[in-house]
Amino acid sequence: MRIVLAMGLFWIAFSQDVAAAEYSNLKWAMLEAIDAPGGVVTGTVVGPIADKFVSTTGSRSLVMVEVTTVKNYRQDGCMRLNIRLKQANVPAKDGKLADFGIDYGVNLCRDGSPPTEGMDLEYVGKALGSVSSEPMHIGK
Repeated sequence: MRIVLAMGLFWIAFSQDVAAAEYSNLKWAMLEAIDAPGGVVTGTVVGPIADKFVSTTGSRSLVMVEVTTVKNYRQDGCMRLNIRLKQANVPAKDGKLADFGIDYGVNLCRDGSPPTEGMDLEYVGKALGSVSSEPMHIGK
């Protein structure tokens, strides 16, 4: 009996620890994926992004996010990420309910910048004009 009780308490404690993460900003899911074991982060989207999905699709189902690492760049902490947003029970044109999803890719570094690998920095500098180390003041 004690073993069953101990296993039950362990199961309750363990199941609470593995609750899905909630993201009101997908930036955090992307940054977590860079360092995640296995390179995958999943969770539930909440807040304005989820509200936009609900108003657009007409489904009240949860909006889920899965971020996977696709490629490691040579620059430390920089990766190509695939972001998949999906929602179940979306009314289709034929009146049936279907899954809806959208995937997009992002090149991102742990510090929030894009990787420089593959960029022609000389060309970028010319395209942007003179680059100064002084802070840029917009509107002045």
